[in-house]
Order: sequence, then C-alpha cells, then structure tokens
Amino acid sequence: MCQIPDNFLTADLVRHPRCNKPKFDLSTVHTVSKIWTHSRFMFIFERGDLNLAAHYLAERMHEPFQPFPFASVAVHNSVKDDFIERLRSRFHQVKPHVALHPNFERSLNELKLGGVKYVVADEENAPPFASPILVTDNVTHLFFSSSPSGVVTLKGFNTIREAQGIFGAETPPFSAVHIFDESITSVYALAAIVNCVQFYVNCFDVCTMPILPYYGMRQSRALLHDGYHMETLEIGGVWKIITFPYTTTLVRQCDCVKGECTCSSKDKSCDVSLKKQTQILNILQIDEDEESQEKLN
Repeated sequence: MCQIPDNFLTADLVRHPRCNKPKFDLSTVHTVSKIWTHSRFMFIFERGDLNLAAHYLAERMHEPFQPFPFASVAVHNSVKDDFIERLRSRFHQVKPHVALHPNFERSLNELKLGGVKYVVADEENAPPFASPILVTDNVTHLFFSSSPSGVVTLKGFNTIREAQGIFGAETPPFSAVHIFDESITSVYALAAIVNCVQFYVNCFDVCTMPILPYYGMRQSRALLHDGYHMETLEIGGVWKIITFPYTTTLVRQCDCVKGECTCSSKDKSCDVSLKKQTQILNILQIDEDEESQEKLN
C-alpha cells in the first residue's frame, strides 16, 4: 500500500493555504544617529569628470547613514547646473530603512516648511518622501542639526579660496576629501588650505595601507601601487596623503629634479620634491591676485 508523503499537496491546501511556522516580526527598529561616521567632502572643478562624480555621489546618497557618507559638495559655477541634472537623473527610490529613518524624516520635514531650495528625484523615479535629497540653497548642515541629516548640501564656487570657504563653513568632521579635476593646480592648492589629511583625486575606495607607514613616520614618499599614485608630503607643517590613479593626466614620471632622479624601478617609488610647497604658494598667490582684480572691476 502506498504511503502519502508529508509534503503532498492536497486540494484543501490549495484552496485554504496556511502556515504552521511561527510568525516573524518584520518591523525595523530605527535609532537616531548622533554622530557622523567618517563623513566626506567633494570638490568638482570645471574640467572634472562630471559623470564619474555624479555616479559615485548618487550611490552614496541612497545609503546616507552608512559609514563614509558624503555630506557636502562644492561645484564650480560653470558646471553646477549641468552636474545637478546629471546627479538627479541617477536618483531612484531609497530603501525603507532610509526613508523611515528619524534623521531623514526630520530633515525632510524641515525642508517642507519652505524657504530652502532642494532637489529630489523625478516622481516617475521615486516619490518625494523616499528620494535622495540635495540641498542647493545657501545653508549648511547646522540648518538641520549636529547629527547626520541624511541629505547632501551643494554650493557653487569660482576660486580656490571660495571653495575652501565652503569647506570651512560646514560642520561635519570630514575624514577625507574627494577632488574631481584634471589639473594638478587645484589638487595641491586645496591640500595646502583645507584642514584634512586624506585627499582622493578622481577615485574612490582606494586602500592606502602601502603609504600609511610613511605617513606615520612623517616621511615624504611617493608610491605606485595597484594602479594608483600615493604620496605623503608636509604642507604648512601638516602632513597630507594624496592619492590618484596614475592613468590620469595628473601623473608625472616622478618628482625628482631633472637629471638627478633617485627613483627605484624595483619598488616603483621616489622621494617627493620639497619644491612642491613653493609651487603651491605661487598658485595661491595667483588665486588671491585674481580675486583682488575681480573686486576692483
């Protein structure tokens, strides 16, 4: 005689489905985030890769409460509107744990009161209450609170000094700065006046472990590792780490004086020239002269 298996489907199970397993609680507990977890700042210049910057920024804006969030962006005025449109086109609906986060809801309610310009996704891509938020008005994160707001503030600039002023006015403690530009001028000029240690140029999520020992020893050094140029140098008494892909137009063969190269082809490293500091000071002086000329005009 045949025995009916335990998993046999009967007509009753099809008409009246039921589950003998215990109920699961699918509710999510949301806690208020009180501190920024290694927030980051982004500078975008007129010659920078707008698509690459918009891609990475949009990705991080969909998870604003994860470690290493972007809090603020400074964009050159000549490409500001273009960048905002490229960024907005990449917005889609955020996940429930973001849309229902107390910090995110509080920030959105503050913006709904009016008086502050902000950008969300098109309604066909995401509802306003579940979209990444880009604040384009002249406000800082103090407008929301000292805790993570879940939004990104964006402002425009024309000169290096203006860009530094935007960075200095923001309140989150920035652990790293990302720069998008194809000119070496802006990179080292910003590194000289921005109060931050790590600078990533045209790249994200790069492991800087190979250069960290030299930073710890306060030793000027440049390395080529895994497709990236990494260097430590002292600017104004403060040690910095600058990283960029060596396929970029920023790269040079080395920092040594012509005819006096000390590079080692074996370990692909060289000593960083101290003349960079003089070059940086000259760049900043030119920038100040341009600002003075604009005021006179």
